[in-house]
Amino acid sequence: MGAWGMGPFDNDSALDFLGDLSDRGGDVTAGLRDGMAAVVNARGYLDSGDMEGAIAAACLVAARIEPGVLDDPNGREYLETLAFTVDAGTRELAGKVFARAFEPGDNEWYALWDDGGAIPEVRDALAPYRGVL
Repeated sequence: MGAWGMGPFDNDSALDFLGDLSDRGGDVTAGLRDGMAAVVNARGYLDSGDMEGAIAAACLVAARIEPGVLDDPNGREYLETLAFTVDAGTRELAGKVFARAFEPGDNEWYALWDDGGAIPEVRDALAPYRGVL
């Protein structure tokens, strides 16, 4: 896991996902939704990188609703440059990403943070975003 912190934008997979969306240009609402839906609807083992991208997407959704929740410069840059809209369905999907993130079992992202004993800290780092949704 290429992570340098516990925040949603503190890892390579999240920034790669958002960078790919940025490269597409135009409205990226569908891309954000697809990334989130992929983890919410996943059957079987859930890769950490997929979850990191979905969490970043969910945090951007929360920040579009309540910009003050975002305190990360990378996240702020993507919030300002990516064109997307948030409707009730997108907001609900973002909330489901957070619920899925903290389900143990077939979830590599959870297992990696749990192995390091950091689930409480990661949960705290994501709580402001989750609270918006």
